[in-house]
Amino acid sequence: MTESSPESSFATTFHLTDSHNQALVDALLEKGRMLCISGQFAEIPPHLSHIARLELTPEQAILFEILQLYPGAWQSYFHDSQRLQRANTLLELAQVLDSKLARAWVWEIMQHLQNSLLLHHAALHSTAMAVELFEQCDRKRDAFNIKVSRCLIMISCEMYREVIEMSEQLLSEREHLDPIALCNILRSAASAHYFIGTESDNQDSETCLLKALDLHQEVLRIANNFQIPKFELISHTNIAIVNACLGRAEPTTYHLLKIEGMQVDAKNVSPHWIFWIRFCDTLLLCQSKEFEKGWLQLQQLELELQSLDLNAAAVHDSVLRKLIMFGRRWGHLDIALDASLRLADLNSKRRRQLSKTLSATVEDIMAMPKLLHKNQQLSQHGHQLETSLARQNAELNTTLERLQAEATIRKKAEYALYQAHAKLEQQIQSRTQELEAAMDIVMRQEKQLALGRLVVGIAHEMNTPLGNALMAASTMEDYCQQLLHELNGTTLKRSQLQQSLQALSQGNQLLNHALETASSLVQRFRALAIEQHSESIEEFELSKLCLRFLEDWRRKCQEKQVHLEIDLTPDLIMHSYPNALCQVLDQVLDNALTHGLQNTDQQDHASHILFKLKAVGQEIHIDISDNGSGIDESHLKRLFEPFFSRQLGHGGMGLGLSIVDSLIKDLLRGQIKISNREGGGTLVEIHVPRVCPTSPLTNH
Repeated sequence: MTESSPESSFATTFHLTDSHNQALVDALLEKGRMLCISGQFAEIPPHLSHIARLELTPEQAILFEILQLYPGAWQSYFHDSQRLQRANTLLELAQVLDSKLARAWVWEIMQHLQNSLLLHHAALHSTAMAVELFEQCDRKRDAFNIKVSRCLIMISCEMYREVIEMSEQLLSEREHLDPIALCNILRSAASAHYFIGTESDNQDSETCLLKALDLHQEVLRIANNFQIPKFELISHTNIAIVNACLGRAEPTTYHLLKIEGMQVDAKNVSPHWIFWIRFCDTLLLCQSKEFEKGWLQLQQLELELQSLDLNAAAVHDSVLRKLIMFGRRWGHLDIALDASLRLADLNSKRRRQLSKTLSATVEDIMAMPKLLHKNQQLSQHGHQLETSLARQNAELNTTLERLQAEATIRKKAEYALYQAHAKLEQQIQSRTQELEAAMDIVMRQEKQLALGRLVVGIAHEMNTPLGNALMAASTMEDYCQQLLHELNGTTLKRSQLQQSLQALSQGNQLLNHALETASSLVQRFRALAIEQHSESIEEFELSKLCLRFLEDWRRKCQEKQVHLEIDLTPDLIMHSYPNALCQVLDQVLDNALTHGLQNTDQQDHASHILFKLKAVGQEIHIDISDNGSGIDESHLKRLFEPFFSRQLGHGGMGLGLSIVDSLIKDLLRGQIKISNREGGGTLVEIHVPRVCPTSPLTNH
């Protein structure tokens, strides 16, 4: 087997054949048409936007243009008559392309537009043409759907008995009907039975209404099974209307409650559906004990409908018919007569609107010759452009071949660059792993070094008290053995016994002192762990606390001839740990007095310590400065390390500032900085929050 080049495998992976692309676009166009027909309007704009970005064949382009005339699609036309003109133009283009499917789509949308323009007989012709073309395309399901829409148009033409007859023929072949078409044909038949029933007031009326009720309930079952919200809402409304006409209060109320829970979907149905619901409520009252109240509400509803346009004619017609029926039944003949006159006037308005629409459509059609003449001129200009474009296409093809050759070279270069990049990434990953391993070794060494320093410091500090304790215990052991030996003899004198007991007492004192020193060291070691601090947060007045605390230090400073100056801001309320703060200040002052000013007798000027306290925003700033010898610059970075001391082994443990740093940062949630002052001496700056968080930080 021969290996394929990277370029060819790349092209094979991402290239789609033309036939596959065309099939994909065809499926998207069909889906868009179904979205429009089923009333799923929210999904239509993004779907059309997706199709517009694809490469279309001439037939697909004209299908896309036709699709934009469907209900819910992008519509750049103001009136249905303009859309109808555009449909006629697209019909001619479809005939030029000899596309039966495009012609079928055009006739389908034309029957929608003609029905909207009240050109019902023209719409019936369009449905016949669409049925014929869909059958020629071997799309029986679409042909049956068009026959269903023909039934809806026949309802508008008041051909009720013809609708019943045609619906029975279509329902005999249900296998060719999709759920939406089945719902539409059942609705058409139910509407025909309903209108026949409402036109009479006898036993046949109830039979027709019951038949309509059965058909609407079947529509509801289908809509529930196939989850078609639009038909669910319409079915509940129609069932409520029929039950109200039959005087059935309980089922009417049930379906009206269902409608209230589906009001969000009402925007996709008739905008006058709310009047149908009020019509139901009014009919129930008219057929109950409160018929007088219902009679008044029926008149009020009819009065409101008078102010609406003819789009509400259907519900207005039903209300007028009920006024006539109940008026005759209850003796309100004047109201019944007036309703009959308004019904006749309503039908007259319908006919006038139909004439007006027909006239406007005829005018639009009369303007077609001018448009055709302009189209012919544009066609001639188009032929000239085609000749020019053919010449330019030849030049572009030559340029395209050259660009394709360059693209091939570029692809090879890109592949080589990709390989080099992959190799470089692999090397970087390898170096990163090596660096991480080296860093891990360095971290382990740092931890071992820190642990070694800690162990050496602890051993150094514990060695002296433990050595003294061991020496005292050994000496006491010798004295005890000697005393036991002398007790066993006969020469023990009182003076010798007193001398031995005195020596044992001194040894015990030395042992106790050594153990106390070791215990103190252990306690100071434990202070390095902040979690050992058991103090709770409390509110206190900081200025008073500092004054009480500094009184003891003033006496200590006087003993060493050091002047302590205090500068406090009064009335500073703090919510924190007072004992921990005092421990910090005590250690800082001790360092200043013990280390910073240890050679006061050799200075030419008086030793001086300044303690300054102030509030800055939500923080407390404490500055403690002295005019001593300062700190060596090489030691400043190591001041807070455990066991770092210039007097290690001479009374200094090197733990004081380490404990201070831990208390300030981890418990008091503040910061500390130590620096040398200009002109000599040391400055300690402590910043802590006035309100300390409730839980200390713990560093493990």
